[in-house]
Amino acid sequence: MIFKIIFSSILLTFSVIGIFIIFGLIYNIIENKNLQYINCAFGTKGILITGIIGTTVHELSHYIMCKIFAHRVREVKLFTPNKYKSEGRLGYVYHSYSYKSIYQNIGNLFIGIAPMILGTVFIGLCFKSLYPDVYTEILNHIMELIKYNREYSINKIFFVLKEVLVLFIGMFLSIDNLLNFRFWIFIFIMCSITSHMSLSSADLKNSRNGIGYIFLLSIVISLLGYILNINLKNIARLILIYNIYIFYFLFIGIVFSLLSLFIFYVISKVVQI
Repeated sequence: MIFKIIFSSILLTFSVIGIFIIFGLIYNIIENKNLQYINCAFGTKGILITGIIGTTVHELSHYIMCKIFAHRVREVKLFTPNKYKSEGRLGYVYHSYSYKSIYQNIGNLFIGIAPMILGTVFIGLCFKSLYPDVYTEILNHIMELIKYNREYSINKIFFVLKEVLVLFIGMFLSIDNLLNFRFWIFIFIMCSITSHMSLSSADLKNSRNGIGYIFLLSIVISLLGYILNINLKNIARLILIYNIYIFYFLFIGIVFSLLSLFIFYVISKVVQI
């Protein structure tokens, strides 16, 4: 029984936060290379230009989560370009909390990974505002996967991935889009957000403080489920649906992050010629 509860708790904890940690590490690798190429192509000015939107969204995400989890925000700077050369950062949020509050301790995790959570929301809003047809089509594919498939095989998930990629390829190959100023604004916003969406070492350190509390909460849920003989399949399905939604929008972020990486790589090589 104990082994089963611990295993269920680990699985539940990973199901809730694992996808953000995995994608956060991927974003971090891409972002480091991206900033390197931006710096090579345009110098510090290039990093500052992408940071106007990207860093603002990043720090705003931390700020919003601080408010949700009742942390006391002591100081917030959404974008501080003058501090980049001297301190190596473009913004920050200083906050404090009560060590006795379980809720606020759990909040540390979500405050730390906030750029991944709310960055995903901003990606969705960006699509909905500028390309609502594409946004609706992506949602329809995801909803079709969730609504009509009780068993989520890898083949079905990759089929939807392929459909999403086809949509993107269609966007980039459309002459109307390439000649439309709105399209390039969209690309700039998306590349800016995804270029500053990864988790810093400070973010990861802050998140670590809340993981233990999430795990303890998972143990309580698993224990209650076992004692009360509650069927946890519905909860598992909700978590799976949540992960599917998050996965596809984070995947969209990865696509634009890689696009940004490619663009700035090419420019950096051209500049060096």
